[in-house]
Amino acid sequence: MSNTPSTNPPLQIGSSLVPLYVERQMKVYAVTEGEVESLSTLNAQTTIFYSVGSFLASAAISIWVNAVFYTEIPPAALVAKYIVAPLVLLVSSAFFFLGWHATRSRRSTWEVLKMESSGR
Repeated sequence: MSNTPSTNPPLQIGSSLVPLYVERQMKVYAVTEGEVESLSTLNAQTTIFYSVGSFLASAAISIWVNAVFYTEIPPAALVAKYIVAPLVLLVSSAFFFLGWHATRSRRSTWEVLKMESSGR
């Protein structure tokens, strides 16, 4: 070990981005780890809610489409057509609402990040 002072440059606060061969101005947002986790969770919720809602809606529609081709409707099919399919469609609409709410929350989170990053 030598007693010479360190030649490391001083620590700079902030971030900079300089492309090697091209220079352009771009917006860079300072996003904390908690905000990234929040946005990631909202993205996952949006995907899951819309996927489950789509699956349930297609299942309800499938029940009704199948009922069209019955010449003689069995009792189980009647129950499925008049009770199960509407309930499944109702649950599907609840999942679509939850997906819409997660999308709106994600959008408002981005708006807050943009507003705070621009210094307004």
